Formats: sequence, structure tokens, C-alpha cells
Amino acid sequence: MRQAKAAQQWYTCGRDHVYVLQPSEPIVLDQDRVVELFVDLGELGAQQTVSATLDDIRGRVDQMSGEYAKGTWRGLIDLATEVSALSGSIGFVSCQLAADATIACATAQRANDIPALVARLSRICAVPGPANWGMQGLSG
Repeated sequence: MRQAKAAQQWYTCGRDHVYVLQPSEPIVLDQDRVVELFVDLGELGAQQTVSATLDDIRGRVDQMSGEYAKGTWRGLIDLATEVSALSGSIGFVSCQLAADATIACATAQRANDIPALVARLSRICAVPGPANWGMQGLSG
């Protein structure tokens, strides 16, 4: 696999090339918040907190599709609000911004925008745990 552009990757199988477009977005973290967590909770505590919070976020993001399918705007807004708050608590800026955009669209009841925003949240929240948050090297 070779990255051709930020949003385009190609795979080779024999002589054939199959182009697959995959949106990509950099993961943005509030490093000050991550350091605060590390200082306040220690390395293990910070990793456990980030992991548990990411699990909570993923669970709520998974529920959003169901709320959208049922047409319950209030449920969607509530879940997105919780995701935004949880993301802010661990400094996960990318997720918080996507959740805030979801809140705005759900409040305006812009049904056509919600599936793309929920997919964006799912993609952003699929990031692995604390090891990718730059927390390993903060102990010394």
C-alpha cells in the first residue's frame, strides 16, 4: 500500500490497480490537557482515563446512527453533547469539533448532513488508545 495523496490510496494486486478514496483528517489533541492528565493522574492513571473515555465516546457515537434512523433529534443532540464534553475532558479536539458540528446540524434538523458527520466521528474515534497520544515518554 502506498499513500498517493492525503485522501487517495492505491492498492496493487498483480498488475491491476484499484483506487480507493478514503477521507483522512489529522487527529488534533490539546497537548496541554494531555500533560495535565499525566501530571494529575500519573502515567497509568492517564492511560486508563483516556482509554475509558475513548470507549465511552465510541459507544455514544455508535448509538448516534440509531437515533438518526429513529428520527429522534433530541437523542442525537444529547449524544453529540456528551461526546463533545467527554472529548474536551481528555483534550481530543478533533472529536470535540466534529461533535459540535453534529450538534449544530441536529439542532437545525439538517438530516442530509448527519450521516456524513456521524461517519466522520466514527473515523476520528477509531484512533487507537493512549500510546498514540504521545503519553509514552512523559514519565521522564
